[in-house]
Amino acid sequence: MQVELKDVSYRYGDGTAGEVEAIKDLDLTIETRTVHAIVGPTGCGKSTLLRVLAGMVEPQAGSVRFRGRQIRPNRTAMVFQDPTLIPWWTTGRNIGIGVEFSAKRRQLYRKIRSFSADRVGLKGMLNRMPSTLSAGQQTRAGMSRAFAHDADVLLLDEPFVHLDAITRRKLWAEFETAWQFDPRTYVFVTHDVEEAVLLSDRVTVLAGPPAWALETVEVPLARPRTRDTPTEPAFRTAVASVWDALERASLG
Repeated sequence: MQVELKDVSYRYGDGTAGEVEAIKDLDLTIETRTVHAIVGPTGCGKSTLLRVLAGMVEPQAGSVRFRGRQIRPNRTAMVFQDPTLIPWWTTGRNIGIGVEFSAKRRQLYRKIRSFSADRVGLKGMLNRMPSTLSAGQQTRAGMSRAFAHDADVLLLDEPFVHLDAITRRKLWAEFETAWQFDPRTYVFVTHDVEEAVLLSDRVTVLAGPPAWALETVEVPLARPRTRDTPTEPAFRTAVASVWDALERASLG
């Protein structure tokens, strides 16, 4: 499903002197079944943009349009920086929360949670409580919950930010495998430029605040991405292009 933002503006506040403009006149197109990374200076409005896409807040101006045939019951699902697992539920129940209130829960619950857990390496851990999981396992559970939610567009807000380098590398590979298996539309916010290029088809650099799209860099790398991908000249060229745009964004 393609996502198109046209002249989108969003302000926090009620029109008083304390109002904060977070997004202004933002134009952005996210193509169907691609991974589209969003990077930008801290506080420029990246997470607010995801909230707009998720329908958690409504822009005061402009439009957000989802184009194409909706093939799943849900339009969007979110993966947060922190997994936000319900601590008194098992890992399996957390993953299957999307069908907790479904009329078909009895038929779907076991199948959905097991299938999604297997895809991110959580097989055999469904009966464990979140507090017994490592940070990497909790992140996997949060991603698995989004996959199980079965949305057309997955929104990821720095899901790997709190992980060590080795765990992040493993989850990058699992992310690539998951996308290859089920290539939906992904919008991926990160501060890590190399992560953005490695995982995505396009990288949009936001300037701000308020957020506006400074430049979108095409990533001409074949899939699947592998551990050797960062050694390719095209990878280094794309990384340099994103860094150049980020430097311009930081200048305001």
